[in-house]
Amino acid sequence: MTVTDRCCFRSLILPAVCGLLVLAGTGIGSWRMVAAAEPLPFLMADDFRDMELVAWRIEQGRPDPANPLLEPEMPWDAGGVFSHGTVLKDPIDGRFKAWQVSTPLSKRLGPGTWHHDRWLTYLESDDGVRWHRPKLGLIPWKGHPKTNLIMELWCAYASVNIDPKRAFPYEMFVFRYPGYPGASGRVKGLALPKGADKHPYGLYRFRSKDGIGWEPTVGPIKLNTADSCFIYRQADGSYVSFHKTELPAFPGGVTPFEIAGGGVRLIGRRTSRDGLNWSDPTRLVMTPDWRDPGDTQFMELCPLKVPGGYVATLTVYHNHTQRIDLQWAASRDGIRWWRPDRRAALPNPPLGEYGGGMIWPMRQPVPDGERLHVYYSGNESLHGDLFNTDRSGPRRLKARGERLSRQSSSLPNFGALCRASWRSGRLWALAPAIGGPYVGTATSVARELADRQLLVNVVTRKSGMLRAELLDGRGRVLEGFAAADCEPVRGDHQRMALRWRGGRRAPKSASRVRFLLQRCFLYGFGVE
Repeated sequence: MTVTDRCCFRSLILPAVCGLLVLAGTGIGSWRMVAAAEPLPFLMADDFRDMELVAWRIEQGRPDPANPLLEPEMPWDAGGVFSHGTVLKDPIDGRFKAWQVSTPLSKRLGPGTWHHDRWLTYLESDDGVRWHRPKLGLIPWKGHPKTNLIMELWCAYASVNIDPKRAFPYEMFVFRYPGYPGASGRVKGLALPKGADKHPYGLYRFRSKDGIGWEPTVGPIKLNTADSCFIYRQADGSYVSFHKTELPAFPGGVTPFEIAGGGVRLIGRRTSRDGLNWSDPTRLVMTPDWRDPGDTQFMELCPLKVPGGYVATLTVYHNHTQRIDLQWAASRDGIRWWRPDRRAALPNPPLGEYGGGMIWPMRQPVPDGERLHVYYSGNESLHGDLFNTDRSGPRRLKARGERLSRQSSSLPNFGALCRASWRSGRLWALAPAIGGPYVGTATSVARELADRQLLVNVVTRKSGMLRAELLDGRGRVLEGFAAADCEPVRGDHQRMALRWRGGRRAPKSASRVRFLLQRCFLYGFGVE
């Protein structure tokens, strides 16, 4: 990529944004039948060929009434029950478990202190709401011989994968900084590299039989990222990493971005067959587009496999306000990502409350029956630049290509463990863009509809309804399956079969479906 390309990365992605309807996975063969017990697939932009008078509606998460679920309390987490870890519902015993970073109260507050102390801790919960710190006795703290500490200073971004079929069911990738002041200078249990007196900062892999006692296997692993990295083990045993990457800031003139190592934060993706050797170069998979404010940057992408593809929380950093919130993203293949809206799926509460400064999600959303949970660290603190609030505006570069000086300091991330929930299958929807009696329409791409029932996931308002009509390959409405022939759908339904005067099952000539939305929200559709 040339300098010019980097400077114009926003324009480079415009074709991708404008071409959402041609994402991977379209076509007749891609729409499989949905079993009776399966939820309907999430809607994506490539489901539709034409849309008129409709827009995407993002659903905001419901903060748990019990928030904060776990507050700073013990000496080793009094500076914040932070994030940069994993929360899972363990498939082995069904319990909720967390491997997350905690920080003690920092005495090194001020410019140049970006490395605050970070320790890895272990948490448990039977219901996902009431969490406790088990007294493990692995790493003591002054006055506390038994703690929930499982890994010594300095740790960040713990990615835990669980496979009950493996001899060591628990696997963790975690960033370590053994050379950090106060640390041991090495990763215990791992042989030193030849010719080195201590391990450098980097990514290390561990394994465990119980998720508590961990033994290192290899490290440091070269992944070309310093932090903000989560690693997932796929069904075939390979690995994929979603991590923060950077492009150089615009040379010359004025830039609105905070400079982190000379670059703008974006999301990259790399793959590996064995977790050691990673694809190169990094593939850029998430960048701001023309609908984003100019100060938008991205920190983390945490995906979850769902029917039809992936959904993911996207950690969005607003440089001008120094706040971080969450958006939803979706993908068919984990490479090309689409965002239904630019409004926050989980907005910040007022400053001074947990999450008022930053919302840092744990690795991947957690399905739990009819709810989808996102665990996060609700931070009271802003991201940085607190010491320069009187000079927080853009700074003009003196010469082309010169970097802006970093005036900000990394602050302690004083936060608590929180969660927000959504109804499963209802993260976003299509909704009428005008409202009232006006009807919006959305016409699908070609599908295999012949002799199948069409199912919808829909909610209507008091005076609203959803109807649909079936079209042939030339776009003509089929007799008996026009909108006037469709029994209106009203109410709240997650799997409602549509009915027409011509019958419940689509005729052989059916190729597309046109939805007519009036004061209703369409969350998904499928066939059985």
